[in-house]
Amino acid sequence: MSLDPSPDFTDIACSLESLALAIEVRDAYTRGHCDRTGRIARALGQCFDLDAAQLEQLELAAHFHDVGKIGMPDRVLLHPGAIPDDDWPEIRAHSELGERIFLASGHDHAVDVATLIRHYHEAMDGSGYPDGLAGDAIPLGARLLRVADSYDAMTTRRTYADARSHDTAMRILHAEQHEKIDAEVFRVFERLMRDAALRDG
Repeated sequence: MSLDPSPDFTDIACSLESLALAIEVRDAYTRGHCDRTGRIARALGQCFDLDAAQLEQLELAAHFHDVGKIGMPDRVLLHPGAIPDDDWPEIRAHSELGERIFLASGHDHAVDVATLIRHYHEAMDGSGYPDGLAGDAIPLGARLLRVADSYDAMTTRRTYADARSHDTAMRILHAEQHEKIDAEVFRVFERLMRDAALRDG
């Protein structure tokens, strides 16, 4: 009798939890950042009427968008202060490595999620990486993820930068419309954050 080589749900859940744990062990900040980015990205995706499968893919991509940093050397990942120019190629490589790692997870949506992980650093004007995609050629989920990732990264303290205020982060994102981020995604994000502030108040 042959065994079915395909992973079952339990195997996949364990695989994803192992990835999450690996991220946390490698860098505690990255795990927290990924979790917060996941919540922001899901809220944004709901505003764009993504269906259940698309929301799951987006949230998974957000939770694992930095998994490629597992392969980054300490001198780069944990470098205090401004990042040296010589280290940027290794930093940029993390989105491609993250794609490869998630593809190996065996998840039903592995291809779609890995695609978002690969492309969330693309820019609307084509100046991003790894493939220099521009405009609508960038998957919508990756455009949503870029805004969610950028906001959380700016508003939390990292080894190389202090946390910026909400207002400062929003001004920076506003200035990045059309060049780095999707203007429509930012417009919706701005409304989402304003509504959240009203609820919190």
